Amino acid sequence: MDLLQNYASPAALFLYAAVVAGIVLLCCLMAKLIRWAKRRPAGAYFFLALLPLLSLFPIPPAEIKKLQQIKQEQVKRKQEAGEPPPNDPSV
Repeated sequence: MDLLQNYASPAALFLYAAVVAGIVLLCCLMAKLIRWAKRRPAGAYFFLALLPLLSLFPIPPAEIKKLQQIKQEQVKRKQEAGEPPPNDPSV
């Protein structure tokens, strides 16, 4: 009985209920947002624009540097293969 008293305090039960209610509310809101975006093409674009903002984990700088190095290696390989350089200066 002592084991249950530690986990069944009113504060802990309120916290558990609040977390569960928050998850359910979030799921319902996301479902409504998806239905709204499917009905309106402009809504779909708006929804797609918001998705990156929902990311919980930002891309670490080390990974960005790795991607830049991979892009540079690809450009070097294309130049070594004899392909003409692309006209796009952003590459």
